[in-house]
Amino acid sequence: MRVLLEYLAEEGKLALLDVDPGLVIWTFITFTIVLFLLWKFAWGPILKALDERAGHIHAEIDRAEKLRADAEERLQEYMSKLNGLKEEGQQIIAEGRDDAEKLKNEILEKARQEAEGLKTRALREVELARDSALEEIHKQVAELSIEVAGRILERTLQTQDHEKLVRETIQEIGAR
Repeated sequence: MRVLLEYLAEEGKLALLDVDPGLVIWTFITFTIVLFLLWKFAWGPILKALDERAGHIHAEIDRAEKLRADAEERLQEYMSKLNGLKEEGQQIIAEGRDDAEKLKNEILEKARQEAEGLKTRALREVELARDSALEEIHKQVAELSIEVAGRILERTLQTQDHEKLVRETIQEIGAR
């Protein structure tokens, strides 16, 4: 390639560094016309498209900021609601525990009262059974006493005398 360039330079056909004034003028005129045409027809739409794109990007950024702010606000609302629900749940649990404790105490008190009633009733029944047994013993003692006394006296009491003697004996034993 170097050889080709040297050959063209010797022949005068390759004048890269030569300045041609006509070419410079035509290049300047062409550049100015293209610049004017671009400025007139392309620069406005390009700037308009860039401005629209920038406006769209700014609008999307603003929209994203609003959405982020809205999301943060909703997150705060949900967090406060969640905290409120947690507190309400803890309050319900505490109330449940209190109610359970009250119910337990009521059941224990009722059981204590029932036990006390059963104890009182059992004591009354024992007392009645004891009194009944004592009365039965008194009757038997009176009958045995009459029988023994009758044998001792060798006589048999008549029915009225027998009843009178039993009553007197019961009264004497009851007085002791």
